[in-house]
Amino acid sequence: MRVRTSLAYRNIGLNNHVTRDNIALRESKTMSVIAMTLTVLYWIIAFSIGWLILIRVVRHFVHFPIPAFVAQLIDNPIRRQIQPPTKVVDWIDMREGMHVLEMGPGAGTFTIMAANRVGEKGRIYAVDIQPSVISKLDCKLQRDKITNVTTKVASAYEFPFSNRTFDRVFMIAVLGEIPDKKRVLFEIKRVLKDNGLLAIGEFLPDPDCPRRKTVIDWCKGTGFELINGYGGLLHYLLTFQKSIAEE
Repeated sequence: MRVRTSLAYRNIGLNNHVTRDNIALRESKTMSVIAMTLTVLYWIIAFSIGWLILIRVVRHFVHFPIPAFVAQLIDNPIRRQIQPPTKVVDWIDMREGMHVLEMGPGAGTFTIMAANRVGEKGRIYAVDIQPSVISKLDCKLQRDKITNVTTKVASAYEFPFSNRTFDRVFMIAVLGEIPDKKRVLFEIKRVLKDNGLLAIGEFLPDPDCPRRKTVIDWCKGTGFELINGYGGLLHYLLTFQKSIAEE
């Protein structure tokens, strides 16, 4: 009887030892997976930061519009979560019946929401210097049956519009790409109504993203005064009006 009891205790001890070894092995595998995941994330983040720095350095010396295929890629659910089109249009204070100029519409991330906001009595004019961008946007508008958007291929330095045409002018992640900021801001001032709003939005992952203070200085230097600022760390939107002193 004693022998059986002794063997039973030994078996229990062996089972406990095996269980502890299994638990230790699982914990070791779990830690290895976590370590590997963190390493991969580290290199992804490091590569992304390095790539952004490289692009910013290149674009500091060479200015060119973002290619059309890139514009399509950045119109994605993650970007829409960070910079929701509905919120951006709210900040710009678009209203029914307004005539609005959008510079650099890209894939139409904000164009369609703006068109819905101004309604049938209003109109959005989407302007880009690249025919391929406008062509793809036209296809999207036709597919979605949006009829109150007019697209044009034109330079931001010479808009094909009369003086004081628009209630709102807005551009999202565009101003940093334009070499002569002063010239384009003066051209915006020409086509904007005296009581209209200029809205400039930026998105931090964009390699051309300037600081808020930089944008404010550019606008103040061309006769605009800051009205409001919105957003946070990853994106922001600033609204301006023509300076009263210059009207």
